[in-house]
Amino acid sequence: MATAKTATTSPDLAQKIRSALVSSVEQTQQLSLDAAQTWVKAVSALPVKDLPKVPGVPAVPAVEAATTYTFDVAADLLSAQRDYAVQLANVLAPEKSA
Repeated sequence: MATAKTATTSPDLAQKIRSALVSSVEQTQQLSLDAAQTWVKAVSALPVKDLPKVPGVPAVPAVEAATTYTFDVAADLLSAQRDYAVQLANVLAPEKSA
């Protein structure tokens, strides 16, 4: 059974957990960026041959453009999933009239 104290601290606890999760993810991302930069610096001295051009095959898009497009698609899918989840929650647990 929930007490009044639990009900008032629950949003605070949820916010602390959310902040800690986001902070952990950001720290991990920074570590991976640092590792990638170190790796790129280490291998940049190696000779690289140009890939041959294949007639009829379009050029590969820039990495930044491909990344932006991929995240735009992911955002659209996540938005659709959120709408679906909210609609499903409303069907399974409709709001009670006051």
